[in-house]
Amino acid sequence: SSGINAEYGSDLKLKTETQRGAMPPPHEYSVSLLGDDSAKTLLLHTRNNMQHYSAVYPTFLKLLVSQFPFLCDPQEMLAEDEAKAHISKLGKNSDAFDVSEYLEQILESLERRDESRSFYMIRNMLKRHHEFIPSEIVARCVPHVVKHGFRVQGSFILLWEKSAALNPQQTWLNTTKTLINPKLTEDDLWANPLQLFQIPDHISNSSVGVKILLHILKGYLSLCRARLAESDPPQAIKTDPPQANKSKEHEENKALYITLQNSAIVQLLLDITSSPKTQDSGPTAIESNHCYENSALVYNFLHDFFINNDGLSKLVCWQTFKLDQIEGVVNGVPSLHVACKFTTNMLQQASLQKQLFAVCLLSHLAVQYPIQQTLQACNEMLQWAISQTSQLSTLWTVLSLKSLVRISKAFPPLADPITRLLVNQKKMLSKYNPSSIKQKLKIHSGDSSFGNPQQMIDASFQEITTDILVRMKGS
Repeated sequence: SSGINAEYGSDLKLKTETQRGAMPPPHEYSVSLLGDDSAKTLLLHTRNNMQHYSAVYPTFLKLLVSQFPFLCDPQEMLAEDEAKAHISKLGKNSDAFDVSEYLEQILESLERRDESRSFYMIRNMLKRHHEFIPSEIVARCVPHVVKHGFRVQGSFILLWEKSAALNPQQTWLNTTKTLINPKLTEDDLWANPLQLFQIPDHISNSSVGVKILLHILKGYLSLCRARLAESDPPQAIKTDPPQANKSKEHEENKALYITLQNSAIVQLLLDITSSPKTQDSGPTAIESNHCYENSALVYNFLHDFFINNDGLSKLVCWQTFKLDQIEGVVNGVPSLHVACKFTTNMLQQASLQKQLFAVCLLSHLAVQYPIQQTLQACNEMLQWAISQTSQLSTLWTVLSLKSLVRISKAFPPLADPITRLLVNQKKMLSKYNPSSIKQKLKIHSGDSSFGNPQQMIDASFQEITTDILVRMKGS
């Protein structure tokens, strides 16, 4: 046995050494391979090592030509050389005048929509060390950057963030004055950060605009909170018993102000996640991509916002927002999973809008978080729905059909009570005037072409039963 193992080990060693000798020596990859223009660096690396990449080079070249056409553009090469020549004119220890002059040239290129020259000039400036960047010129670039492609926008946001790191408040203020109102002051913005949402739509619809907006918003919110903390009543008032009530009232008013301000910010940010308003054919592919990226940026912000502000998510849900925004918020904001704790309480409200919002929110939570806590909340919601016998409950059931189907698919054990609810509500529909019910459904849904409610219940019932049969066959 030991002889066989020794023989097998020697054969394996010989085979490994033979394979190792046939393989090319490992190549030391340069840091620039993962730099700002990684596609071009990868192309140059492939060409210089053609003996290793000859098999994949044709396919790789087709991919680059289709996805990065600028790599084959002669104007692109000339723009890069020109940008390098411009940056080389600046000494290693550039003073403020030199940087200002170079930024003015970048602004001129952006205004002319010279994509290549703008990109290379911004990228070359980022490679240099600067102790000062004129934030006023950087701010003037923002309205023009949104008209360019992803390369220029991606490079410029790094330049803007560098300027904000060197001189934050000045960069925030100059950018806000450029985009909104040149008469705004820093006191105006820290006192009311909601003014930041007055930026033009074409800025807020771009990813670079949303990144800048969220950056400035975080800054002024922090400044606003710090100023509010400084506005505490004097210690003498806090310790004087007759004045204790005034101190308590001051704290309560301050907490209320912060809470209302936070909820307003959330509602305004959610509007950014909505699809851009376009005529006729709807949003283009580029607009949809921008909307998706903007939504991801906003959801990341809201996730941290809800975590750092206890109770804010509950307040926002009780205020409600658009039903078509719920799915994106539930999927993109993990901290909203706590909403299943209070959705059943929202059903007790007399407002049909809140009831519809609650079941829609709960259905998306069931899909995203199919856990015991969500199952229990869904079960409580169904018990409440089955116990209702008013005309309002019938309207709620018909308007919530999509949500009920979604819950039945997330939790198959709940399919039985949901189908019983649909059967009962269909019987109740026959007791009411069909034209009156249909008119109320059109009003509450906001859809003038709302379909026949009985046919809609039948379709939902069939969808649930079909899903059950499919699951049974699969198992």
